[in-house]
Amino acid sequence: LNMIITDMRPLSMVEDEGKRYLDLKSEQWSLLEELSAALKPFECATVFMSGQKYTTVSSIPPLVKGLLKSTQNAAFESAPLRAFQLTATEQLQERWKGETFFSDTAPNTVILATALDPRFRRLKFLSPDEVLHVQTKLQTMVLAEKREMDVQQHGSCSSTSTDTPAAQSTPPATLLDSLLGSDGEDEDRASQGEDVHTQVRNEVLTYFGEKNLAKEENALQWWKANRDRYPMLARLAKSYLCIPGTSTPSERLFSAAGNITSKKRASLSQEHVDIFALQCKVLEERDICRYFHGVLASPLPHPTLLAVF
Repeated sequence: LNMIITDMRPLSMVEDEGKRYLDLKSEQWSLLEELSAALKPFECATVFMSGQKYTTVSSIPPLVKGLLKSTQNAAFESAPLRAFQLTATEQLQERWKGETFFSDTAPNTVILATALDPRFRRLKFLSPDEVLHVQTKLQTMVLAEKREMDVQQHGSCSSTSTDTPAAQSTPPATLLDSLLGSDGEDEDRASQGEDVHTQVRNEVLTYFGEKNLAKEENALQWWKANRDRYPMLARLAKSYLCIPGTSTPSERLFSAAGNITSKKRASLSQEHVDIFALQCKVLEERDICRYFHGVLASPLPHPTLLAVF
């Protein structure tokens, strides 16, 4: 639309042997300009979600809420654009309700990834009750992760102790000791369990108690610098923030490979195919950076989309 409005509209005023190029009426040109402005936030969100050098899955709920706000707050003059505004709002709410509302029965992968992104950890797009459910869910997952780690460490220690004979063997407990429980093993296990619960709860509450990271910051770099402060949450963040928000990067790679290995290039070696694919990737990243250079200094969505989160 921008190309048509910028390049083709002047040509529509030029006559060539009685013919006119794109002979549209003035109100139709105005409609195109208004539609182009209305679609600009969607274009920005689409380009951002197509990236692969930064986490994208955690940005889906804030982007959807930002698109909703941008669409609902827009003041359109023409009736077709007001109809578009209504349809776009309904479609955004219907298609993305599973990613913007927490459910106890759903996997909630996107919402959990958003909670593990320090830029959006306050989860302002959810209600206070839903935020509490997300924090409880993460606490349960961290506790399960902690137990799994303990089991793995215990298994490795057991195998090591089996290979290396002990210097001093512990005398077996008598029947009376086992009945009386004089060694206090049950109390020790209970105390250790309470310590683990307390450690996990404090880690989760401390993480959610911090302020949101700035939108232009890199969430992955933040976790790399803070993994010692939140060791268990960092393990979950690795599992969730690596998920691509869309399949665009992989599909783009297959498309580029298909264009490279055509019938006219059937004699290309694997090495040359890899080189050409890498060149396509570099050019693609350069174009994305150029696009966002006119909007923000770093590849982030338009400020009107994420400013409120």
